Amino acid sequence: MKTQIVRVPFETHSRLKAMASASGETIGEILAKAVESYRRELLLEDTNEAFSKLKEQADLWKGELDEREEWEGSLLDGQSNHE
Repeated sequence: MKTQIVRVPFETHSRLKAMASASGETIGEILAKAVESYRRELLLEDTNEAFSKLKEQADLWKGELDEREEWEGSLLDGQSNHE
């Protein structure tokens, strides 16, 4: 795997070292998890903002709700929850 140098504040590096020591993971692994977590957080924020804008347009929001209702019927496929 290729690596790259990233400069972080001293305090952040100290926290990363402590976390790495406690978890047995490398600083790189911890940073990768943190970045992925933050990426997902931003995605959810963007999604929530898009839905808020959609709700402001009554006709489009009604279309969204109608489509959700149609999809609900697709779950009734005769399968149990464990299949």
